[in-house]
Amino acid sequence: MTVVCGLGDLQFAYEAALGCPGFVSWTANIAPEMSLALLEAADACDFWKVREIIKTTGSLYEFAGVCARHRGADPWVLNGFASGHIYVGIMKAAMEILGLAGGPVRGPSDDLTGEERAALRSIMKTGGLL
Repeated sequence: MTVVCGLGDLQFAYEAALGCPGFVSWTANIAPEMSLALLEAADACDFWKVREIIKTTGSLYEFAGVCARHRGADPWVLNGFASGHIYVGIMKAAMEILGLAGGPVRGPSDDLTGEERAALRSIMKTGGLL
């Protein structure tokens, strides 16, 4: 049986050192080259490069946390996990910013506000995703 990291790019940085061969990533929808670079760097045990890649990924996760806090408690998420379904809204908004077809956000997920979209665009530009 092969076990992959289900908590995404950030946790993979730790699990790769233990031999985990892969991860599930929502960010791969908007930056597949970044996810592939993370996988390759970890496979080569180049954890300095992994750390650099995680800086960009981490800013997207931080943004998800900020968006989630603006929305308050999420009844679909266990206590202690703040981001909830906002990842879907962020992913779809980012895809649209990149000129891809993200499609409409469906409940229980939330779409981003205009202000949040502007902040996401700025994060993507700073991280080299635009």
